[in-house]
Amino acid sequence: MAGLERRRNRGLAAILPEKRLTIHSDGAARQITISPVSQLLLGFGAVAFLAWMGFSTAALVSGAVLPDDESRPASPLRAAYSERLDQLAAERDQRAHEASATQGRFQIALEQISRQQSDLLTAESERRELAAALDSMREKLRRAVDERDVATASNARLRAEATEAVAKASGGGDLDDTLRAVSQQLRDTAAARDAAATETASLTRQVTDMKLRADMAAKRQDEMINEIEQAVAMSFGPLSQAMQRVAIDVDKLLDTVRENYSGEGGPLTPTISTRNYDDGVDTSRLQSMMLDLDRMNLLRIAAGKVPLAMPVHDAFRFTSPFGTRRDPKGAGRRMHAGIDLAGPKGTPIYATAEGVVTEAGPERGYGNVVRIRHELGFETVYAHMSKISVRPGQKVSRADQVGAMGTTGRSTGVHLHYEVRLNGAPVNPMPYLEAARDVQ
Repeated sequence: MAGLERRRNRGLAAILPEKRLTIHSDGAARQITISPVSQLLLGFGAVAFLAWMGFSTAALVSGAVLPDDESRPASPLRAAYSERLDQLAAERDQRAHEASATQGRFQIALEQISRQQSDLLTAESERRELAAALDSMREKLRRAVDERDVATASNARLRAEATEAVAKASGGGDLDDTLRAVSQQLRDTAAARDAAATETASLTRQVTDMKLRADMAAKRQDEMINEIEQAVAMSFGPLSQAMQRVAIDVDKLLDTVRENYSGEGGPLTPTISTRNYDDGVDTSRLQSMMLDLDRMNLLRIAAGKVPLAMPVHDAFRFTSPFGTRRDPKGAGRRMHAGIDLAGPKGTPIYATAEGVVTEAGPERGYGNVVRIRHELGFETVYAHMSKISVRPGQKVSRADQVGAMGTTGRSTGVHLHYEVRLNGAPVNPMPYLEAARDVQ
């Protein structure tokens, strides 16, 4: 071993010559020799020590090495930040609860309107049948009254003829024959008159009863119209406000939907006219209410075609808004064409409106992305997903799952990048998400 060490020292002597250290103490001198190998080991040790010191200093400055959170009190700033996060989470949960309650009330209102509309149509049909039957009964009553009047007039005429015949008769035989004939005619006429009077009385009672039933039906129909008008106002208001909140021209939207839902037809059947019968029903009000119902139904159809829903139903956190921001990868200030919603990996992502998938696959920067084309010029984009659940050309409905949250593409962590585009240009998705509370 000593020979090996001497050879190493000779080999290193050209680079690290042997050093001699002389120490003087109390008039005595002592000399220490430092070989090249020892110098090399001391150098490595010094470099390692300096490297460790540099790393420790940098870690402490950058905050990478900190005391254990449980062993030190939180700073006021950290505590305030944590409290603010808790407040935002509570507010988010409250909004979610309100949205769920609103959705429940809205569905109940729609179901109530649907039932009332069906009942109203049934009542209207019954009212028309009653009106037709009442017209027919009145016609029968008119004929019965005419027949009674004819019988009464005939009876009076026969009595006059009998009186005249008695006055003119000279022979007993002719008088008896004449009286018998006249008496028979009088009996027949009286029977016809009594029958006509009985039928007239019966028809009068039926007309009165049917008129009462018609009045009750008209009153019930009027009450149903009031209820439906109130329900339409309660349901139509939030829908219309949701559309106006995202600056959508409601009238233009309804015209577009109406063009796609405008089929008519049916068998040709005869009908009974009741134009001459005034049943007390305000037909203009009924027609106005039916137009409001049609408008509400069209708006409800349109709402399903506009991205007014949340793409994430589970817990999440908003991490980046729409607009100009500092690039998370350090590329300066850049336009952010959507919003970022962060959550656990694999969180389901849902379509926010019905439409057709135009793209489903990897895309530079976006990672795994799904693009959906909706009607009325809308498009939605779902990016950075870990999994895609749809394929190009597939039709999807609102709340259909399109993928799962991930961190593919140009991303710093698990989140969903969500975009809303109108006629090809990106728009802020937040008003649509806020309006979703009035629609879902």
